[in-house]
Amino acid sequence: MDAMVSLKDARDYLLNLPQQLDEYLDEDYRRGLNNLLDKFEEFFNVVASVNLRAHEDKVLEASEATEISDYGFVLLLKLIDLMERLDLPHKRKEIEQISLVFVRWTISYNGTINYLEPVVNAIAQLANLMQEKEALLALSELIAEVVDHCSLELKKDQGDSEEFRPWRLLHINRGIVATRTHDLETIKQAFDEFLIYLPQEAPGFFAEGMKEMDALDYPPHVRKVMESYFNRNPSIRIH
Repeated sequence: MDAMVSLKDARDYLLNLPQQLDEYLDEDYRRGLNNLLDKFEEFFNVVASVNLRAHEDKVLEASEATEISDYGFVLLLKLIDLMERLDLPHKRKEIEQISLVFVRWTISYNGTINYLEPVVNAIAQLANLMQEKEALLALSELIAEVVDHCSLELKKDQGDSEEFRPWRLLHINRGIVATRTHDLETIKQAFDEFLIYLPQEAPGFFAEGMKEMDALDYPPHVRKVMESYFNRNPSIRIH
């Protein structure tokens, strides 16, 4: 699958989905999928209308952008659930990439992100494919914007015992991606916000980071910054 970077890419992908899934669908699933895709078409039409209004200098309220974004994410989660029921993990991963198109649109209108799980999964998938510094820097920048635009409810991070909660994974992925850029400003911003948002998790994260410094032979300037954050959290020591 080619990278999805625009709403048109997402729309085209969904238009072709029934054909791609034809062999897996019985009558009920086919009807359910078509119903869902009709709703997606309505969603894309609303978004196109909003973009046109914005192009004509008609302001879109952030709350309206959030409402539209939420609707798109609800549809996306239903589609992801359908892929799980069909046991098609590769299709689920493709569909999760659409969440990045949705968050970019939401951020462009200063909306609030209320649905994080598919976004975190999509970020992790992208990060695993990336080697080039420019691509990693661009992804770091997107993650930083996602953090900024997450709802207060997500930022409160109520489920602090849940290892796989999306807010936690977002910051862990951000820290890993930032470290891989070797860019000190990007790394420090990610680490500082990790300390602000997940202070209890920080010692473990920086301890793991120190192990990675050896295992992956990071350059000295990156090791130095990792050591400085690790040493702020003396409760954990690696042997």
